[in-house]
Amino acid sequence: MAMLATAALALTGCSADNAANAGGTGKKTIGVSMPEFHSLFYVAAVDGMKKAAADEGYELVVLNANGNSSQQVNQVQNLVTQQVGAVIFAMQDATAGAAGVAEAKGANIPVIAIDQRPQGDVTTFIGSDSVKASTELCDYLAKQMGGKGNLAIIKGVLGSSTEIERSKGCGSILEKNPDIKVVSTTNADWDENKAYNVAQDVLTANPELQAIFAQNDGMALGAAKAAAQAGRSNLKIVSVDGFPQVYDAIESGQVLATMSQEPYQMGELAVRTAIKAMSGEAGSIQKEQLQPTVLVTKENLEEARSAGYYGPAK
Repeated sequence: MAMLATAALALTGCSADNAANAGGTGKKTIGVSMPEFHSLFYVAAVDGMKKAAADEGYELVVLNANGNSSQQVNQVQNLVTQQVGAVIFAMQDATAGAAGVAEAKGANIPVIAIDQRPQGDVTTFIGSDSVKASTELCDYLAKQMGGKGNLAIIKGVLGSSTEIERSKGCGSILEKNPDIKVVSTTNADWDENKAYNVAQDVLTANPELQAIFAQNDGMALGAAKAAAQAGRSNLKIVSVDGFPQVYDAIESGQVLATMSQEPYQMGELAVRTAIKAMSGEAGSIQKEQLQPTVLVTKENLEEARSAGYYGPAK
């Protein structure tokens, strides 16, 4: 966690308070607004952005909203004030999404949405098909449960596009498996520590729990920690993201499976798309650029580790 905190601070670049003095240089500067850096997804995505920007000779102004919707809206306003050439935007929630997009579009600044799909007219959305990913993941889980048993669901930020879509995908599988009973549905805001606390309560209240669907890997790790402390080694825990730490948890048997996204590559694509939009080629950019997800289990763990989803392949 200490290493992650250090990485987050290094990636932030500048805060909302000093954003207006960050040295934006107009057409050669791309503004980046991330909701937080607790998630390794956003850390890896910004790493990809930095690599692509450096390769193309562009400057990035990277801002961290620290999980605060109002702060993110203010940060986008600051990026607009700097007259950045484009904004790459992963929203904290629907409020920040709608306001942020409107702010940038009002200044004729192209918006590249990544991971979360905001309301409003964006140049493009880059992310995963969260409905498809969670459908495939929960289908795998249902088969591993033999089509019956008790399931707990730990959601991310309620009302975010990813939470809604992952709930929808998994829900479609649960409708086909009526003998799987959802005994608990809680939210932990994509946060590992919150999920740990939530999972402790869920495990205490449900001694016959067979499985947990955590909507991201950070929350799965929190749930796995709570399960280990409670001596519940037989729990089937699945999640979405593909954090390297979750690969280790899959290897040790603490987590059953994850749907791996490709955030590093998404970050690179976001910068390349932003540069294209800044060069007057917005009309040729697809409105949606969905990237693949991969079901990772013990069977294909080493292949996933070498694929470089969270950084350059080793």
